[in-house]
Amino acid sequence: MIALRPRSGPSPSHLGGVHLHEVPLGSRRGGRLRYAYQYGLFLVLSTVLLVRLHLRRRFELVHVHSLPDFQVLCALPLKVSRVPVILDLHEAMPEIIAARFRTSTQALLPRIAAFLEGCSVRFADHVIAANDGIRSAVVGRGLPAARITAVYNASDFPPGGVDPVGLRQRLGLPDGRLLVHAGGINPERDLETLLRAMAQLPADADACLVIAGDGESAYTGALKTLAATLGIGDRVRFVGRLPIEEARALMTLSEIGLITLEANPLTELAWPSRIPEFAALGKPLIVPRLSFLQSVLENGAQYYAPGDAGSLAREIGGALTEPEKTARAAEKAGEICRRFEWRQMRRVLLGVYHALGASNAG
Repeated sequence: MIALRPRSGPSPSHLGGVHLHEVPLGSRRGGRLRYAYQYGLFLVLSTVLLVRLHLRRRFELVHVHSLPDFQVLCALPLKVSRVPVILDLHEAMPEIIAARFRTSTQALLPRIAAFLEGCSVRFADHVIAANDGIRSAVVGRGLPAARITAVYNASDFPPGGVDPVGLRQRLGLPDGRLLVHAGGINPERDLETLLRAMAQLPADADACLVIAGDGESAYTGALKTLAATLGIGDRVRFVGRLPIEEARALMTLSEIGLITLEANPLTELAWPSRIPEFAALGKPLIVPRLSFLQSVLENGAQYYAPGDAGSLAREIGGALTEPEKTARAAEKAGEICRRFEWRQMRRVLLGVYHALGASNAG
């Protein structure tokens, strides 16, 4: 595996049987020039490293993850020697650019991204999309459906792990009900709406919001200020980024599987990994009313209008006061999300590998 180097410094060279090679480049959000610099430099560095590694040990297949889509060109020297290449679309590039820069998908930059996406997916021997929403968008832009397969992001948690009760005590969380946000902390998560919804819950809701995750310090600070301004500072706890085992344990303490997102072209195609994780825990889901989420979850979730704190507060309040009404939806969500478990997705992914002639896959 070739990857960026995390901000925390170099990672171990071996992770679970995977050989990890990190290029001396980190990643952070920024403006257009920052993204162009990161994308371009990583393409060059990863191409050189991939060729060096291939000369040492001939690869049967190259699996390239976006963003950006044109990162797949790092495999050009290997493709010339007939090594099959997979492009794995974690996001839809035109939609993410439209969302990041607050513009229409018909604006110039997203249209350029759509052109680059088209070139990239046609360069690859096969394309993987992180969900069927992204797959449909790419097929709608002209890629034959037979050349793209949806492989959903799936977690594979081992049994046991961190004791939730002990974790609660260590984090100093209060008694009573907990609502947990575990994930990125950025404007796209619409956490301002979540805080405003918390402020509208009745006092007898007895709920504390726990926000676990990583984000820009300025944005996290703004959220803390908003919580204090709304008078709910004592009912909101920021616990920072947790190891994945602890984040999973924290999620088991949540009364609800709570997912908040703003509405934009990117989130209309989104499938947050926290949805199947909460569903596997039997938590009733509250998610934004976005087209792809509704098409998959159907009546397996409660929906709120993105950006509408009143709508979100009503759904949270209803789930807390009348849990029997959400129990059937939680069961339905569990049934739906079992289709996306790792054992299912692994079978699909290995099928793609074997179809391309990778004899040692798996």
